[in-house]
Amino acid sequence: MKQALDEPGSPVVYVENALINSLFGLHCWEAIFAPVPGAFFHPFQEAPADLLEPQFRARRAAEFERCFARIDGGVHAATIVRTFRAKAGIQCPFVAWRLLTPKLLRLALMCIPPAHLKLMFERLLADLRSNRTGMPDLIQFFPAERRYRMIEVKGPGDRLQDNQIRWLQFCVSHQLPASVCRLTWRS
Repeated sequence: MKQALDEPGSPVVYVENALINSLFGLHCWEAIFAPVPGAFFHPFQEAPADLLEPQFRARRAAEFERCFARIDGGVHAATIVRTFRAKAGIQCPFVAWRLLTPKLLRLALMCIPPAHLKLMFERLLADLRSNRTGMPDLIQFFPAERRYRMIEVKGPGDRLQDNQIRWLQFCVSHQLPASVCRLTWRS
């Protein structure tokens, strides 16, 4: 499907959950890894011990407020790029280092409006356990128009999972460009 949609000037990338989670992880790195009492107990720990607990955000409220203020202030892209360079390869429960390239990062930051990132980051943070999965499979960038679209691909006999339905409903309710592409066999 990726090859069928991919065109010069409007590339399609298979990202599923990895891109938005990675952008969130890079942007909110300092909040995720804030030295909250009891969150870290050894230097090789990949994630805070309370990552999936309901109080995760509340225990880091000031740090997350600063993260979202950077989006509102228009400096989120610089923060993400700086973190990408400074932390490259360091384990983070959100960042998919194998997927991220400077080109993908540049396209995402050019084409996904800050307001859309903020909405998606807020949704992630509202329930990390449930909302880290279910995002559309593909993203297509239109750099000349500074826009994007997310595409969930379903083959014959495949159906939308509950977490995918919830993400698509979220996208529709917030006017984020997302659709479902249903493939059928040729006769």
